[in-house]
Amino acid sequence: MRSPRVGGGLFVTGTDTGVGKTFIACAIARNWRAIGVDVAPRKPVESGCPERDGHLFPADAALLAAAAGLPASRIGEVNRYRLAEPLAPDLAARLAGRPLHLADLVTACARPEGAWRITEGAGGFYSPMCEDGLNADLAQALGDPVLLVAEDRLGTLSGCLLALEALDRRGLTLAGIVLNRRRGDAHPAMDNRMTLAQRSSCPVWSIPEGAPQDEVDQMFSASSSSMVSPPEPGSAGSNP
Repeated sequence: MRSPRVGGGLFVTGTDTGVGKTFIACAIARNWRAIGVDVAPRKPVESGCPERDGHLFPADAALLAAAAGLPASRIGEVNRYRLAEPLAPDLAARLAGRPLHLADLVTACARPEGAWRITEGAGGFYSPMCEDGLNADLAQALGDPVLLVAEDRLGTLSGCLLALEALDRRGLTLAGIVLNRRRGDAHPAMDNRMTLAQRSSCPVWSIPEGAPQDEVDQMFSASSSSMVSPPEPGSAGSNP
């Protein structure tokens, strides 16, 4: 299933929930915006939304909108489906009495002509997103290169390598791997970045614990990877 108005950008997924996908997606959005690219962030469904002024508020989508320079009034373009329960989106939607389907999410990810899309999934690559699809299915439907985010800790190698195998089986392009150090208790000899770099043919970034926003932004700005760098401004309007 492919939409005629999707197919250019980056799909940000993770090995698990809470690994820093939004943080990384925002850094890339700011980087692209800084060089004049029209960024269209998309987080089609967000669960665990708190109520604000009588409405559910998608906190991650709000961060993505701000990173792309969009006003608060345009958050609806970033996030179409907001769910209250802090559960996998398929279950949260079912409990809300509004089951979602893959076609709904693909439509919600459509981008304007000339924009470069960053789509953030929900949970891990094989986490359910809707009644008939996983994050992996949405990534496959959109066809964008995939950036994998994982927590840099003991045990993360298995999750990363399984995700890489799944990407390969689905014929998806791997843009790179981001290891996000969220805890300071790692053994000094552990080097997940080196191990993954040896076992994959993509860039691998390692973000130190507590790294400031500007340092992370610069990390992606300095990247020479064509998969994480958008096309020249004005050339992103062609849809496959």
